Amino acid sequence: MLRTLVVLSVLMTVCACNPHRVTPLVFREVCRDLTVGEEGSAEATNLQVRVIAPGMQLGVVVAEDSSLNRAYTVPLGCGVDFAAVGRIRVCGLTTDELTAKLKAALERDFFQKATVEVTIESVYSPEKVGPIPAGVIYVLGGIGRPGPMRLPAGDFTVTKAIIAAGGFTTFGDGGNVKIVRYCDDGRKYETFLNVARIMKRGEFEKDIPLRNNDWVIVPQKRFSFF
Repeated sequence: MLRTLVVLSVLMTVCACNPHRVTPLVFREVCRDLTVGEEGSAEATNLQVRVIAPGMQLGVVVAEDSSLNRAYTVPLGCGVDFAAVGRIRVCGLTTDELTAKLKAALERDFFQKATVEVTIESVYSPEKVGPIPAGVIYVLGGIGRPGPMRLPAGDFTVTKAIIAAGGFTTFGDGGNVKIVRYCDDGRKYETFLNVARIMKRGEFEKDIPLRNNDWVIVPQKRFSFF
């Protein structure tokens, strides 16, 4: 009897410590009222800054040279040609991260010290970028074709996005896929999904539907030689 109790205690501890058990319904509703389910949860973090996405208009100010002060519209391809710096892929970066990249490039080639400020002036400019009917998602990491992807109308899930992006690479960890969602109020939510198991077992009811501006990140497998 005592042995049985010990085994049950160990199993309960392992289950409680597993960060990858999620309830798809919980994450589906994270931009409304978040309710933590018994089988998992999504982690929320308050953010003041949003990540940069296609259609946004960025303002760049360089204190040392006003001729570099310009506005840029982020295209669907995410590459922006900045004056004196060149092309930078900006989607997925925060304004602070882009500021750091521009500052480093300017200090490397032009200034001993550069004072740079990047702001998001507007969220979406369809007349400059073109229509985005159902939105855009971003699939990164260990997959065949990483990058932005148009979000089709209908129920488009994480597993479907992985397949559309060319599937997992040899070292892509399909059992630990991270999904990141930014809500309109700036909150960030993260959860994990075992896509490899869903594909293997056909457990598609456990898949997570995606929304505009969601991020799907496939990490590299970790290897231990000890």
